[in-house]
Amino acid sequence: MASTELAPAAGPAPAVGRRARAEADVRLPGGGRITASAARRLHESVPRSSRSARDSRWSGYETWCDTYGWDTAEDNAVLCYLDDLAGRGHPATTLDAHFGTLRMLRAMYRTPLDKMEVKSCLAIVSQRRGEEADDPLVEPGPLQADGVDLTELRLMVRKLDRTTVRGRRDAAVLLLDWWMAGRASEPARLNLHDIKFTTVKITDPHTQQKTPREALIVKIRRSKADQQARGQEVRILAPDDQDLCPLHALREWLDVLADDGQLTPGPLLRRIDRHGNIGVKAAGRHTKDERRRGGITADTVSDIVKSAARAAGLTPTPTPEERAAVALAAREAKQAAEQAATAEESNAILRAWRTARRAARAAVRRITGHSMRRGCIQAMLDAGTPPEVVALHSRHSPRSTAFDAYRSKKLNWDQNPTGGLRLAA
Repeated sequence: MASTELAPAAGPAPAVGRRARAEADVRLPGGGRITASAARRLHESVPRSSRSARDSRWSGYETWCDTYGWDTAEDNAVLCYLDDLAGRGHPATTLDAHFGTLRMLRAMYRTPLDKMEVKSCLAIVSQRRGEEADDPLVEPGPLQADGVDLTELRLMVRKLDRTTVRGRRDAAVLLLDWWMAGRASEPARLNLHDIKFTTVKITDPHTQQKTPREALIVKIRRSKADQQARGQEVRILAPDDQDLCPLHALREWLDVLADDGQLTPGPLLRRIDRHGNIGVKAAGRHTKDERRRGGITADTVSDIVKSAARAAGLTPTPTPEERAAVALAAREAKQAAEQAATAEESNAILRAWRTARRAARAAVRRITGHSMRRGCIQAMLDAGTPPEVVALHSRHSPRSTAFDAYRSKKLNWDQNPTGGLRLAA
């Protein structure tokens, strides 16, 4: 074949047919446009909880601007809004979260905060943090969930009826969530093929002999710390105590799925309605993602943890009268604030109410979906496991400041330096 035969024929290039898009393009707040598909992917790239928090903060900012005659793009509007939040008794952590969101959105809307306003906003947050530290009525800092230790985990699991479908599912949730130091969303996202039972050989520290031991490998496809979905593995050795063994609990749950004919690809942990129907057979609202239809959500995991903690007596169950009193106090405070003559008087009323509410909440144990993660990390650290090893298991970055919050800043009493300064009576 001659080389000239490979040359394209002379003449105009053929026209390329364009298909009309089903959806109109989306106009951006700062100008320009993108396709509806691109806008949807950008929207879904942010976790749902983060989107909700961002929308709520911007909505609150817009309402404040409308109320007091500011423009959302005006210089120093964010600064004054943060000051108003502080005046109403919001903690510094709330101010910091609002500042981060508003700064980002203002930049997206092409009305970024200048350097001086950023510096001033940070000063407002710092000043509020100092106010909290000096307030004798409340303990400073955010209200954090309390960790669940192994003794408490045992109490929670023993309150479950593991002869029932729901009891077996909830036991698998509690034990898997604790041993993997999971965020509530992580066990909820697991699929059947994300877990693998295996047997490994572990060196006995006394005999130095290799002994077989059952283990579980959990594949976490995506998490809060892995938004790029690179994937992470969590490895769990089976504990000797069967009551607290996540492998035993998972096998019991898989037997339930097999008996119901649902040992099929899909979510590992599935919904159960009040009639005992499992997964897609269960009545009620399912997840919006059709691919995970029948699976549980992070909210389900949190509800299971809270219910088990109440059943075990680890947290109090508010009476109807107590719930009514809390709701009444909130209504009365908000009505009084609305009727106040000045914004300063209104803020003082709301601040007093928030201070009282925070003190009441701090006085009782708080067990939430995050308590399993905190409890597992603290138990491993208390057992003498090096922090860098625990951080690998909990999927924290080596330079994570969040992991530092789990570490106890208190010396063991045996190591306390004041013990060597005994004085004779």
